[in-house]
Amino acid sequence: MSLLHEKEELRGDRENTDYGSLLSESSSSDKATTLVSEETEAKQEQQDAEFLLEDEQKGIFDDYGELAELLELGTDGWTEEEDRRVRLKADIRIMLWACVTFFSLQLNRINIVNVLTTDFLFDLNMRQNDFSLGQTVYFFSFMAMEIPTQIMNQIMGPTIWIPTMMSLWALVGLCQAFVTDRASYLAVRALLGACSGGFVPGIALYVTGFYKAHEMATRLAMLWTMQYITNAISALLGSAIFNMNGINGWHDWQWLFLLEGILTLSIGLATFVMMPNFRKPNLSRFFTPREQAILRARVILDDPSKARQLDNRRTSTFANLGFKDIYKTVTDIYLLPMFTLAFVGFLPSVASYQFMTIMFRSYGYSTNESNLLVIPANMTIMTGMLFVSNYADKYKKRWPVPLMAMAWVLTFLIIMRSLPDSAPAGVRAFCVIFTVGFPYYTPVLISWLSANTNDQHKRALAVAIYNIGVQLGSLSAANVYRENDAPFYKNGNIALIVVAVFNVCLTLFTKVWYTRENKRREAIWSGMTLEQREHYSATTNDVANKRLDFRLQL
Repeated sequence: MSLLHEKEELRGDRENTDYGSLLSESSSSDKATTLVSEETEAKQEQQDAEFLLEDEQKGIFDDYGELAELLELGTDGWTEEEDRRVRLKADIRIMLWACVTFFSLQLNRINIVNVLTTDFLFDLNMRQNDFSLGQTVYFFSFMAMEIPTQIMNQIMGPTIWIPTMMSLWALVGLCQAFVTDRASYLAVRALLGACSGGFVPGIALYVTGFYKAHEMATRLAMLWTMQYITNAISALLGSAIFNMNGINGWHDWQWLFLLEGILTLSIGLATFVMMPNFRKPNLSRFFTPREQAILRARVILDDPSKARQLDNRRTSTFANLGFKDIYKTVTDIYLLPMFTLAFVGFLPSVASYQFMTIMFRSYGYSTNESNLLVIPANMTIMTGMLFVSNYADKYKKRWPVPLMAMAWVLTFLIIMRSLPDSAPAGVRAFCVIFTVGFPYYTPVLISWLSANTNDQHKRALAVAIYNIGVQLGSLSAANVYRENDAPFYKNGNIALIVVAVFNVCLTLFTKVWYTRENKRREAIWSGMTLEQREHYSATTNDVANKRLDFRLQL
């Protein structure tokens, strides 16, 4: 909670506050000032408030041009045209390169699939089970690094740690060209997962630092769109590079790993220069000094916890995080709905995605036809994701998005379950394509999660935990369709229908709960005098999203 916002509200300069929070879990509705939370959390929050107060008193924000003045003036300090221009420049200078970094990650993840069309397994004297084991090793080492990476990201800063990660995974990916047997293959896959783990929440958190909460879903959707674009680019690169088979005595798959490793290493090294640093006074020459001040002010006024990005001293506190901090984040009752949706929210589509080509083959389609049918499914996913992300940002509402996605996927799951065994293959394929191609809404959920943490360090942990939930959900999805249920997977579809209905109920419950909680807090807050509000801000033990003056985003 920023004192900047407290002062703005007490002055009456702003009619509505978007940064209020929930009531403490142990509070009573008639005694607002008796809310109690963990002593260590309270101490940290008070230090945050004191830090911001010191910054205002000492003029530390003066190092950032007009920032201090703009924070005092609020949104009246710049015009709508200036605001639009700053957003556009941020999209060009920050988002575009963030998409390039995501391309680098996905290229290193997907090229192992491309080499399976070569004699890769034969050359290494491996079987398909060995390949699957390598993927499992990659998966678990990837997950194991999710939270440690966020700690390093906060200590070193994203503009140092993210390009370091990228350079490391590029080097490891390049080393895949020199594997000679099963053991070296498994070792390299484990290292690649460790170097890549945590990048997704890291780059997502970095991007959130430059935008308001209601602008994030669309921007994050751009990142996830790169995943599907990279899949297509990777296939084209593979087709071209595989023509080099035999040159200098190298196999085609070796050339693929070598050349794509060099490409991603170049991107990693360039990222040291290309990533603007929110913390440095001179953000980038691409922005004028006033535009840099506006960019920072609009973000801090929207979410005061992001002011901590400007402080070099406080990042070291993140190194003291332990299992207790992780436990508190995982069990935060206001974040649990989004963690739960991370795990089960995508199961109805992901399960179908993983078995899509198998189902097409069982319907009588050839191998080439089955692969081609994957294309419309991916295009539908991208289109739907961009639509719901734009909806969430435009109307500043996230909760309807999971309902849209589940209504979509339920329609086709119910049809598939109801089809007779004699139904035409084309009808079944159509239903599978559109079940897989539902509006993928993880960018919306991450922006929702980010908006409801109200703490920069907790936000880093929360996004990492969210991504772990998504990965575990994908692992669970692999066990929905069983061999004894083939080829129409009727029992599997019933299970997915139940999951989709659960997701609908969870989303509606969250909407009602957040609304009631906000009304309860607003009633207490509006009943306070100015002096009581000042006293609360100075003495409260409530932290982050438990504060009376923070409102949960819907």
